[in-house]
Amino acid sequence: MGFDQTVTGKDRGEGARAVEGVVIELLPQAAYIVELHTRARVKAHAAGAGKANFSRLRPNDRVLVELSPHDPTRGRITKLL
Repeated sequence: MGFDQTVTGKDRGEGARAVEGVVIELLPQAAYIVELHTRARVKAHAAGAGKANFSRLRPNDRVLVELSPHDPTRGRITKLL
Protein backbone atom coordinates (compact mmCIF):
# COMPACT_ATOMS: atom_id res chain seq x y z
CA MET A 1 0.00 0.00 0.00
CA GLY A 2 1.25 3.42 -0.89
CA PHE A 3 1.25 6.52 1.24
CA ASP A 4 -1.75 8.05 -0.53
CA GLN A 5 -4.00 4.99 -0.27
CA THR A 6 -6.63 4.77 2.44
CA VAL A 7 -7.20 1.67 4.51
CA THR A 8 -10.71 0.26 4.24
CA GLY A 9 -12.37 -2.07 6.71
CA LYS A 10 -11.88 -4.95 4.28
CA ASP A 11 -8.11 -4.37 4.05
CA ARG A 12 -7.66 -3.90 7.79
CA GLY A 13 -8.65 -7.41 8.83
CA GLU A 14 -6.42 -9.36 6.44
CA GLY A 15 -4.29 -11.88 8.30
CA ALA A 16 -5.72 -10.95 11.70
CA ARG A 17 -7.02 -13.76 13.88
CA ALA A 18 -9.65 -13.29 16.55
CA VAL A 19 -9.16 -14.81 20.01
CA GLU A 20 -11.01 -14.53 23.29
CA GLY A 21 -9.39 -12.98 26.33
CA VAL A 22 -9.93 -11.29 29.68
CA VAL A 23 -9.05 -7.67 30.50
CA ILE A 24 -6.36 -7.71 33.19
CA GLU A 25 -5.26 -4.09 33.46
CA LEU A 26 -6.37 -0.64 32.31
CA LEU A 27 -3.66 1.54 30.77
CA PRO A 28 -3.61 5.25 29.87
CA GLN A 29 -5.02 6.46 26.54
CA ALA A 30 -7.71 3.76 26.20
CA ALA A 31 -5.28 0.84 26.09
CA TYR A 32 -5.72 -2.45 27.94
CA ILE A 33 -3.66 -5.49 28.89
CA VAL A 34 -5.62 -8.58 27.86
CA GLU A 35 -4.76 -12.14 28.90
CA LEU A 36 -5.62 -14.70 26.21
CA HIS A 37 -6.76 -18.27 26.82
CA THR A 38 -3.16 -19.36 26.07
CA ARG A 39 -2.02 -17.29 29.11
CA ALA A 40 -0.22 -14.85 26.78
CA ARG A 41 -0.71 -11.15 27.51
CA VAL A 42 -1.23 -8.59 24.75
CA LYS A 43 -1.64 -4.83 24.67
CA ALA A 44 -4.94 -3.93 22.98
CA HIS A 45 -7.06 -0.89 22.17
CA ALA A 46 -10.72 -0.42 21.20
CA ALA A 47 -11.44 -0.84 17.48
CA GLY A 48 -11.86 2.29 15.33
CA ALA A 49 -15.57 2.98 14.73
CA GLY A 50 -16.50 1.21 17.94
CA LYS A 51 -14.69 3.82 20.06
CA ALA A 52 -17.61 6.25 19.93
CA ASN A 53 -20.15 3.70 21.16
CA PHE A 54 -17.76 1.51 23.12
CA SER A 55 -18.76 0.78 26.70
CA ARG A 56 -16.18 1.18 29.44
CA LEU A 57 -14.11 -1.93 30.02
CA ARG A 58 -13.16 -3.10 33.48
CA PRO A 59 -10.80 -5.78 34.75
CA ASN A 60 -12.22 -9.33 34.38
CA ASP A 61 -14.39 -8.39 31.35
CA ARG A 62 -14.32 -11.02 28.58
CA VAL A 63 -13.49 -9.57 25.14
CA LEU A 64 -12.81 -10.67 21.58
CA VAL A 65 -9.39 -9.46 20.36
CA GLU A 66 -8.05 -9.39 16.79
CA LEU A 67 -4.29 -9.98 16.95
CA SER A 68 -2.01 -8.11 14.60
CA PRO A 69 -0.42 -10.35 11.94
CA HIS A 70 2.84 -8.37 12.24
CA ASP A 71 3.12 -8.17 16.03
CA PRO A 72 1.33 -10.89 18.06
CA THR A 73 1.75 -8.85 21.27
CA ARG A 74 -0.60 -6.13 19.95
CA GLY A 75 -4.29 -6.28 19.11
CA ARG A 76 -7.61 -4.49 18.84
CA ILE A 77 -10.68 -5.21 20.93
CA THR A 78 -13.60 -5.82 18.59
CA LYS A 79 -16.31 -7.08 20.92
CA LEU A 80 -17.30 -7.15 24.58
CA LEU A 81 -18.57 -10.67 25.41
